[in-house]
Amino acid sequence: MKWFEVAIKTVEEAEDAISNILYDLGANGVVIEDNEILKYPNSWDYIDENQFPKRNFAVVRAYFPESVNISELIFNIEERLKDASQYLNIGEGEIDISEVDEKDWANEWKKYYKPVEIGNIVIVPSWENYPNTKDKTVIKLDPGMAFGTGTHESTMLCLEAIQRYVKAGFDVIDIGTGSGILAIAAKKLGANRVLAVDIDDVAVKVARENAALNNVEIEIRQNDLVFGIEEKFDIAIANIIADIIIKLANDIKNVLKEDGLFISSGIIEDRLDDVLKSFKENSLEVVEIKKLNNWCLVVARK
Repeated sequence: MKWFEVAIKTVEEAEDAISNILYDLGANGVVIEDNEILKYPNSWDYIDENQFPKRNFAVVRAYFPESVNISELIFNIEERLKDASQYLNIGEGEIDISEVDEKDWANEWKKYYKPVEIGNIVIVPSWENYPNTKDKTVIKLDPGMAFGTGTHESTMLCLEAIQRYVKAGFDVIDIGTGSGILAIAAKKLGANRVLAVDIDDVAVKVARENAALNNVEIEIRQNDLVFGIEEKFDIAIANIIADIIIKLANDIKNVLKEDGLFISSGIIEDRLDDVLKSFKENSLEVVEIKKLNNWCLVVARK
């Protein structure tokens, strides 16, 4: 079977947003090429670094069946990228189209994914076997399915924070859940009720599949951030982008219990001051800031 490969040249900060757009337009799979392979060599099989020279851009590749109306698809992608560029740096946004055989992408990318340890959490690709161990929390995930695979700095920071702050019996909300990885981690670490929300229906579907894969009970629903949510939680998590976190700062207290914590990540270092300013304006007390490469995590208290 032939597929259309749509490759978009962008920047690392925009990878998840563009992946989201492509899935929303019907992509059957998305592969991201950036510098993570070189930054985290222990997370991967042996790779010849000459095949992956370091660069200042990323490429998001999406695969669509040959039956798709390619002209209409490209028009829709261009329009969605134009909308996204109003609130996010998407880099060049250059689109390249080619035809590929299914065998060229359906399984080849899997060889680059191996179990990744983040503290006591291990992210294990769904096709990999991992020995049972009592001292590790194992999360099964399909890295090709959605957004948040455990290897991106912002997700790593969140997973580390969840291990520090989530206690048995806590109620947790994961805002913009993507693959569901953070909600699953919170549940496996003893959280009582976990609500995961995402505005994208594909992400909701994938998060439900990943929750089932991990045998955890999580309420997952389509929702625009915290709009209309009246329940209160001990911890709110948002691994999104700085502009959305700034927008959330005004509403997050409505879903937090007294002294509840807001774990926010996906913040590029250049936007950290903007996020901190919005927290101060909304009376959110910053209790921790952590950085990994150019990405930041902020934990704040209501």
